[in-house]
Amino acid sequence: MSIRAGLSPDSPESLTLTEFGTWMLAALGPHGFHLGNTLALVGVCRDEMMFATEAVINEVWGPAFDISSLGAMVFLGSSGMAAAAHHAPGLDGRRRYVLIVLPPIGCGDDGTLGEVRRDGHTHTTPACGALVVLHRELVAGVRKEGLERHDLEMSMLRSAMLPHIPVGEAPDLVALTDLARRVSTEEMVWLSQGLVHDADADVAVISGAVVHHHDHDRVVVAEAWVTLRADTTRLQLPRGSFG
Repeated sequence: MSIRAGLSPDSPESLTLTEFGTWMLAALGPHGFHLGNTLALVGVCRDEMMFATEAVINEVWGPAFDISSLGAMVFLGSSGMAAAAHHAPGLDGRRRYVLIVLPPIGCGDDGTLGEVRRDGHTHTTPACGALVVLHRELVAGVRKEGLERHDLEMSMLRSAMLPHIPVGEAPDLVALTDLARRVSTEEMVWLSQGLVHDADADVAVISGAVVHHHDHDRVVVAEAWVTLRADTTRLQLPRGSFG
């Protein structure tokens, strides 16, 4: 599903947070995923506005292994994934993981993308701020290279994203958000290969974006699948009435 298609406040291509929680359990329940037997690994932005989304995920799956960073980039590395692998419940002889990647994008009251009016503010501010900064740099023809000690996550975000953006091009913010989603999802899937190939593990992947409106958030699910046991075949999760 396209992130762009789910940007409007009442888009049928997106879910309210409550619907998102209900959908996750309905889609994965038949595969044996339930509260108490599943560990969620959650990659969202550090933005405080993501708390409501994280709260829904924790309500459905229990306390999550948090891998959040700027722009929902996945920087935990193989050591972090190895640590998470030991945290999943397995009392029934199986371990279950739900890998979730959800970068945010703001949508102002007037429809301006990349901006949102936060509670307690009279003006809009960027969301996702890191991706907005990267977009402005690209529009200005600036491509910053290298690791900055005192700006680690932003410099790592650039290093992860820029190889996918031709020199001289500046994707719009929606395309940039979707690129962040795809880059982070690919990294998460690559890091989880050991889990996927483990005969005792089932691994689900949910990848999309959170659209921040002033008074509510919506989730656009772009990709959703599950692999069971040692079979790497991706079983697509049904969308039901949500598109």
